[in-house]
Amino acid sequence: MFSFRRPAAAAVAGLAALTALAVGPAPPRAAADSVVSHAVTFKVHSVNTSQVPCPTDGAAYSIQGHLTAPAAQLDPGGAHAVVLDLHGLGYGEFFWHFQSVPGYDWAAGLADHGIASVSVDRLGYGASGHPPGNETCMGGQADIAHQMVQALKKGDYDMDGGPGVGFPKVVIAGHSAGGGISQVEAYSFRDVDGLMVFSWADSDQSPQVLGDFAQTGGVCLTGGKPPGYAPLGQSDDDFKALMFHHADAAVESAATAMRNPDPCGDDGSIPTEIFVDHLQVSSIKLPVLLVMGAEDAIFPPPSLEHQKSLYTGTGDLTAVSVPDTGHAVTLEASAPSTRDTVASWLCARGFCGG
Repeated sequence: MFSFRRPAAAAVAGLAALTALAVGPAPPRAAADSVVSHAVTFKVHSVNTSQVPCPTDGAAYSIQGHLTAPAAQLDPGGAHAVVLDLHGLGYGEFFWHFQSVPGYDWAAGLADHGIASVSVDRLGYGASGHPPGNETCMGGQADIAHQMVQALKKGDYDMDGGPGVGFPKVVIAGHSAGGGISQVEAYSFRDVDGLMVFSWADSDQSPQVLGDFAQTGGVCLTGGKPPGYAPLGQSDDDFKALMFHHADAAVESAATAMRNPDPCGDDGSIPTEIFVDHLQVSSIKLPVLLVMGAEDAIFPPPSLEHQKSLYTGTGDLTAVSVPDTGHAVTLEASAPSTRDTVASWLCARGFCGG
């Protein structure tokens, strides 16, 4: 169980109004047959050298996912930048690489705009390694993200069983708890070139999700289901109420059917992460994009304004509130236009094309 606190009033005084992007239209789309997707595997160790102290088991694991990109960017000399996408609680790689309903594959949509991205099942989820659920944590997840960032820069990972492609620039992106992990990676290791945080704030958690987290904590205290793991939202209806506001019913049903339980250690370390975030987010000097659904049931207004106020160290900060949209921004009806907005932000900062 965890709680958020609001920043002091002085921290939000004079806060500029939330901005819509002013970077012009979305980049032109590539031909559909030029987009490719390759299976990737990262070899990692579940250690924690981040600034968020919490325990891990130190063991070796594999992280599974896909690299989706315009084919030309994977040719020799063509690789330039890549986005590493980290999902939040209850999800998996499918949050970014959703193929059950046409039109919601975020990774393929970015590739249409000339942007390469890697989507993965984080440690404890889907096809990736599953440690004992109480022996992983948010700081450890950030360290694993750091290991993947370094592997992407060096090409030190497997792609379809062969060598990977090296990318000079890596942008880290995360949704919900994955956004929190992305922040920790950015201020702990300072090795990424941009940061995108979707549907995460270090304050203003809703009473609705507090109640659901209390139930999740109870499951963890009694051993977990499965052992060491627990779901966010004990029923499918609970999960849908947290995640969706205006989504296609087929998308809601498919995503809910694929949802994963979360490692109890990750859930239990969130309060420590939030405490450190309030001390360290101001040290991030990267280009930063914050995206929040205006109808987010987990982080309702004014959470976006308050999260923006923490980023005092960067001279390039954009915060976008997406109208008529809930927590699961890549799966809501607004996802295509949100994706275009994100692509515009990335390309305006040199993170697309060759």
